[in-house]
Formats: sequence, C-alpha cells, structure tokens
Amino acid sequence: MSKEVLEISVLVDEKFDMSFNLVEGVFGFILRVFDK
Repeated sequence: MSKEVLEISVLVDEKFDMSFNLVEGVFGFILRVFDK
C-alpha cells in the first residue's frame, strides 16, 4: 500500500516539475520579448 502511494506521489512530482519548467520557460520567453 505505502509503496503504491509512494510511486503515485513520485509520478505527481515529476508531472508538477515538468509543468513548472514549462511555465518558467514561457514566462522567460515573454520577459525576453518585452525586454526588446
């Protein structure tokens, strides 16, 4: 049981990291566009 919960939490962490990196990249791109 606890092993399954751990695996699920790891999956969620990976998805969250991916989406966070995506948002960070988009904001960085927007900032660069407005800087010019």
